[in-house]
Amino acid sequence: MNMDETTNKGTAGLTPRLAQILAAVIEYHVATGKPIGSRFLCQQGGFEVSASTVRGELAKLEKLGFLTHPHTSAGRVPTDEGYRFYVDTTARERRSRRRVNAPGPGELEGEIEDSLRQCAALLARATGLLALVSAPSQDSTAIRHVEVLQLHPDMLVVVIITASGGVAKKMVIFDGAVDPGVVNWARSYLNEAVAGLELGSRRVMMRLEEPGLSEVERSFLGWLAPAFGSGGGSRGLYVDGVSSFFSRLEADGSSAIRSLMRLLDQQEEIVELLGTAISEQRVYLRIGREMPATAMRGCSLVAANYGLAHRNLGTVGVLGPTRMDYPSVIGSVEHTARSLSRLVEEIYN
Repeated sequence: MNMDETTNKGTAGLTPRLAQILAAVIEYHVATGKPIGSRFLCQQGGFEVSASTVRGELAKLEKLGFLTHPHTSAGRVPTDEGYRFYVDTTARERRSRRRVNAPGPGELEGEIEDSLRQCAALLARATGLLALVSAPSQDSTAIRHVEVLQLHPDMLVVVIITASGGVAKKMVIFDGAVDPGVVNWARSYLNEAVAGLELGSRRVMMRLEEPGLSEVERSFLGWLAPAFGSGGGSRGLYVDGVSSFFSRLEADGSSAIRSLMRLLDQQEEIVELLGTAISEQRVYLRIGREMPATAMRGCSLVAANYGLAHRNLGTVGVLGPTRMDYPSVIGSVEHTARSLSRLVEEIYN
């Protein structure tokens, strides 16, 4: 590449040459896992300047905080700030030129739960990293169908299927035997009265207490009412690629593997982190020290939301070491989120 020096300044005050050298260091480091030196860049990167000139530029980038160097090596490796600059500038251009590895037409199908599981598996396979997919919270989805089944004279199960394909079940045990005729009436009434309303909403609870209902009917629906509550707004998490993720961390010498294992086992912080991404209109990206949890600060998260035109329902994400192929991962996450949104639109409609 032609690397004539220019006085034009780019983002963060970098000249085009400094920006190109930074991009080259990051891309070669991601590919090799090794520190990158000036001689390597001149031999492999096509820079038409001397090694001493490149060495001086590397020193400038290090002084600016974009690169650092291990004590035992003359080569440089990117810092979190270097990755951030690269992602905000060069990586966006790079990803538009690459083939995106993500689910294609027909690869996601069936009910939403099966599709979320497929989505995580396909994304993990495409990126070689940890794929995370959050399910729509049950209290933010519309009721599609209600089934009331009598298992024993005094025992019922209420099954609520949401428009997103989610299923909520609640066992109800009465003090005595229940009239099957009331059970049949409740099934018919509920599908007519609450279909299309959001699970856990005030409107659903009002329908269960309609003044026009008889005392027996209102009393019976009162027993069933807990099944239509919010359920705490829980959001399921589908995870795939755990083995390859930890192998990558181990190869990069991460000291936080045990802490990350605990986070993945408990999942609360992961779900909360994905929850912060659901309101983002663009790709949600946190690199290294930008991550909220201390255990995650050797990692990066790339995430994008999926859902309907008027409401985001969940998040698709990839968690990996900071040394990741950002253009490819960002493209895969975006494409997967779009594919999942199309499927969700079909299910809702």
